[in-house]
Amino acid sequence: MKLRRPFRQRQPPAPPQRPDPRCTTRPSGERELHGHSSTAYRLTTVPTADGVLLASGDTNGGVLLWDGETGEPVAGPITVARTVADLAAVKLRADDWALACCSASSVTLWEPGRIGQQDYGPRRLLETGGSAMAVVPSEPQLIVLADAKAVRVIDPASGRQVFGFDQPPHRKGHIGDQVFRLVGVRFDDEKAGFAAVRYGGTLELWEPVADAWRRRHPPLGMLGSGVLTAFGTQLAITARRGIEVWDLQTGERTARGQLDTPFAELAPVSLGQQTVIAATFRQWHECGVQLWDPQRPTALSAPFNQHGPAFGDPRFGSATINAVTGITHPDRPPRVASAANDGYVLISAPLSEQDLVAGQRPGPAPSQRSDGNFAMVRTPHGEIVGLWFASTREVRDHKLIQTVLFAQDLKHLLGVEHRIVPNTYDDRGGAFVMFGHHRAPGERDHT
Repeated sequence: MKLRRPFRQRQPPAPPQRPDPRCTTRPSGERELHGHSSTAYRLTTVPTADGVLLASGDTNGGVLLWDGETGEPVAGPITVARTVADLAAVKLRADDWALACCSASSVTLWEPGRIGQQDYGPRRLLETGGSAMAVVPSEPQLIVLADAKAVRVIDPASGRQVFGFDQPPHRKGHIGDQVFRLVGVRFDDEKAGFAAVRYGGTLELWEPVADAWRRRHPPLGMLGSGVLTAFGTQLAITARRGIEVWDLQTGERTARGQLDTPFAELAPVSLGQQTVIAATFRQWHECGVQLWDPQRPTALSAPFNQHGPAFGDPRFGSATINAVTGITHPDRPPRVASAANDGYVLISAPLSEQDLVAGQRPGPAPSQRSDGNFAMVRTPHGEIVGLWFASTREVRDHKLIQTVLFAQDLKHLLGVEHRIVPNTYDDRGGAFVMFGHHRAPGERDHT
């Protein structure tokens, strides 16, 4: 009898089957970009001599380049490694831009004009990779990276580390107080640094001083969701079902929009002589992007870039938009691109100041229930911190909880410590699954 080889070498997984890159145009004028085999996860724009390229990355490690105006495919797909954790355009020298691709196993720099050419390979900046990346808008520009062990500032031209600090240790399966989001910021015309957000909402600002770096006192307190973006010396954050803008030079809040919507991603967009904010929202049956004007806090655009169902399956509700970015051309109206877990990238029709209307309806409020069998528990800021199940038996089904978290694109809650709390809040019965330190509705302080 022939025995099976218990220690046989496993074959590497086959590369994902991706659809041929192509662009279709919706009746609204929006471009629908096809070419990702899984969740479209990250976006960035890369300036070139011929215009602006849009780079998109997915959870299978695929990266594609598109014409930022027409949406036509330019290069790719290329596979950088596993999930594309982040993308960024970094200026190496005058008019010399590179596409930085960050994954869990490496950070690579690509020349946009050579992507897809035979025998061309990128420059490997780091072999360790990371989970978040941003560009410090200094002269010369720097790259800041975060992984499970440290936060590092790297000179992309030489690959030399110029600053870094260790991440706090954490128990296995617990996210602890680590940095998970980074944004490059400017403090004035001459000084630039970065903002780092930790799990739990702590915001840190770091700036270079002489040959060292120091932590700067932030003008605002804890963040509810950790969603933020920067433009000029301004920092925009999601707060209290709306958006706030803070000036990092003066430390003052300059704008606040009470929009009754928990926005999930933010990006600045140059619109004429001003900068507006592109903000994404999601409800069970609808998702999309809206523009908000910090100079007129009640001015919103109508929703656009509305994606289809999550994972292409209506049973999972509307898609979650994972990334949004503005596309600015020197002599053309701006557009906005978004990437979601329906697998598509959308580029908006040209935008103008006339799209912003005072008193416009904001995006839909978050759903409190799904099909009656479970619901999501949210904080006043819209952050999902728990689940309610109609059956007390279902709250102990770990596979079911994992399935719900995947279906609702809440993968960041996988592995987070949770508690089961009986429902005493209303007469629906069932029980809550609460993640981290958050209390269930109706629960007394358990500390």
